[in-house]
Amino acid sequence: MFKSLIIFILVFNLGESYGYNLPSSIDTTKNKLFPKSYGEKEWKSLFGLDARRSYFNNQKVKINGLRIGAQYKGVHRFGLGFYALSKNIIINNSTVNQPDANNPTNLRVSLSFTTLFYERVLYKVPKWEVSLPLYLGSGKIRSEYLNNLENYKTLSKTPFSLIDIGVSAKYYLFTWLAPRLTIGQRFTYNTNADIRKAFNTTFYALGVSISLGGLYDSIFKKEK
Repeated sequence: MFKSLIIFILVFNLGESYGYNLPSSIDTTKNKLFPKSYGEKEWKSLFGLDARRSYFNNQKVKINGLRIGAQYKGVHRFGLGFYALSKNIIINNSTVNQPDANNPTNLRVSLSFTTLFYERVLYKVPKWEVSLPLYLGSGKIRSEYLNNLENYKTLSKTPFSLIDIGVSAKYYLFTWLAPRLTIGQRFTYNTNADIRKAFNTTFYALGVSISLGGLYDSIFKKEK
């Protein structure tokens, strides 16, 4: 995780998922491509749900996630993401070198990871946005085998580090709410070759971005 943090800081200094409040009639940027700022407020809180579809060991998997963070000048976003498999992966007819394993047996695999993320807006118009997200994180894969008493026992706990890069597109239904589609590529390291082979793959993510500050402004400005 320390190595991931160092890489994150370097990328951040070299140059760099969640909605933000857009002004109803004022566009504060002249550049639609890599705008320097967008919107009236410098800082906003961010919250997002992130459901990823990917592959693990050639099986389709769904990874549920939650992202929280902050946004600066409407075009720089950063924070933390928390992810885990929506359900365990079952691998049938496996051979396990354990005295109580009833080979061939079943393996049950679970996975979770935490990331730092940084996202830079590439293109912005009032309703549409394209951005470039970067995720750096670490996690753990746990495997369990079914023994001869029909109970799952821990076989291994394998840590890993990852880098996810991609392209994200949003459409703003409201100034504070935007569905999001992300397509990216995952690279794992600091782990064994089997994990890298199983988890180095493309992914796509469907999410909803919410600007808590924008929602607050939308409610209370209307009341005023």
